[in-house]
Parts: sequence; structure tokens; C-alpha cells
Amino acid sequence: MNTRQIQYAVELSKTRNISQVAERLGISQPALSKQILNLEKELEVKLFDRTTTPMTLTAAGEHFIRQAQELLYQEDQLLRSLDAYKSGESGKLVIGISPFRSQYLIPAVAQKVKERYPGVQLVLCEAGSDQLRREAAEGKYDFAVVNLPVDGAALDVTALEPDTMVLTVPTALATGLPATSFGQPACIDLKECAALPFVTVGDQQEMRRQFEAACADARFHPEIAAEVVGLSTAYALCKAGVGATLLPLQYVRHQGEDAGVVLYTLRQKIESRKPVLVTRRGQYRSPYAQYAMELLTEQKG
Repeated sequence: MNTRQIQYAVELSKTRNISQVAERLGISQPALSKQILNLEKELEVKLFDRTTTPMTLTAAGEHFIRQAQELLYQEDQLLRSLDAYKSGESGKLVIGISPFRSQYLIPAVAQKVKERYPGVQLVLCEAGSDQLRREAAEGKYDFAVVNLPVDGAALDVTALEPDTMVLTVPTALATGLPATSFGQPACIDLKECAALPFVTVGDQQEMRRQFEAACADARFHPEIAAEVVGLSTAYALCKAGVGATLLPLQYVRHQGEDAGVVLYTLRQKIESRKPVLVTRRGQYRSPYAQYAMELLTEQKG
């Protein structure tokens, strides 16, 4: 039994599909099947029940995969802990983060990490919060940036600056609204914007629910001109004049002042999203991972 066979079995346990796993791993299906069969032969137990479609894990397989995931995690931790003893600082800094947040949180941090640790490779794993929370608990990242809530029993948590939500309005649609500035947005009541079209994220996302609650508090039903998945797309449509949208002030300021939009804070209570840094509880932290985390906790919008 070797590490490669263990990795193959763990990957196969996720999708139970030989062709998909073989393609993802860059090997042939017969080669993957042979590796799994050799592993089962050596262990003298069947890990996968191939009589079902898709295949399923046997009881022995479920036990093996749980222990195998822990074994691979411990091996990864050992290798990372040895990076500091190599000639010069080297290794990988693996960060889990949403595509949206990586735009404004990571560039300055990446620059400073590369200046102090030029031999370290930065790997950004961009995904949604649910996947980031799950894989951080599995130890797949040096750390991840997610929104609260998180499982404090499985993760070590470090708070970051909360998001400050602002209403971003196309300049062309802001006629009749109070004058405001990019540096110090004016505060308005959302009901003053009742006639505006809006760009929102999907109705399964937390920010959409917060927006609709604020509109209900202001006693109007918003006109949804566009529904998007990502906040960066919402901002692009706002700049194009499609509609107003809620965004974190930290993100908008990172984009730089833009004559195409104006910003407002709202009298309605908009619950701030609370981003945090998370790592698997007790996980080893390399010097460069610790440095990157410190840089992120010092950032201010």
C-alpha cells in the first residue's frame, strides 16, 4: 500500500465514478481500476461494492476512507512542517477564499508574502463558503476566509474586519437622491430608492435575504432588474447603469473611485457579514502562513 493508492481510493470515494476520477487525475481508467484492485488485494477486503450504480463503499471501505483521509492529512502536515528546514524558505501557501473576496483581500498580502518569502508559491483555491468551510475542516488549506457562522469545534477562528454594506447606485439613476461623496457616503433611507431598479444575487444567498428584509422594513417591493451569482458581476452591472446594488464598502473602495457610481449608507439595519480566517483545529502553521494571516487581520477597508 502506498500514498498514491490511498489518494486514488479517497478520490474515488467522493464521486464513485471511475471515468470521472481517472480524467481528473490524468490517468487511464484501466490504470486506476488496477490500482484500486491491487489495494483491495493487499488489504484482503473489498473497499467498493461494484454491483451498484454508482458503486458504493462497503463497511470496510467507509472505515478505510475515514482513516485514509486522516493519514493523508498527517502526511501533508509533516511535509509542510519540514519546509522551514529546507535551504532557503520554500513551500506552498494554500489559501481557500471566494473569488469575490480574493480580488480585494489577497493582492497586497501576496505582494508582501513574496517579498519576505520569495521561494514560496501562492495557491488560491477559490470556492463558495460551504465548500471552503468543509475543506478547511479537512485541513486542505493553510487557512481559508469564510463568513460566520462556522463550526468552532472543528476550526480555529480569527476574526477579520466586518464588511460595511453600502448601496451602490449608478450615477445616472441617482437624480433626486442626496449629494454624497466616495470617501464619506451620505446616509439615506432605503425608501428614497423605491423607484430604482436593483441588481441582486440569487434568492438562496444570504445577502439577498438581507436586502429583501431591508426593503420590507422600508415598506416597498423592489424592482429586480437583474439577478446574478457573484457580487463582482453585480458591481459591473451597476456601473453599466442597470440598477443599484448592495456591496461591501471594502470591495468598492478597492476598485477605486468611479464617476459611474455613487455610494450611500442606509438607515435600515443591514447585518454586516463577518469574515473570519479558519484553519483545522490544531493544524500546523508555517511561518509564511502565519505572516499572511497577520497581514489580513491588519487590513482595514
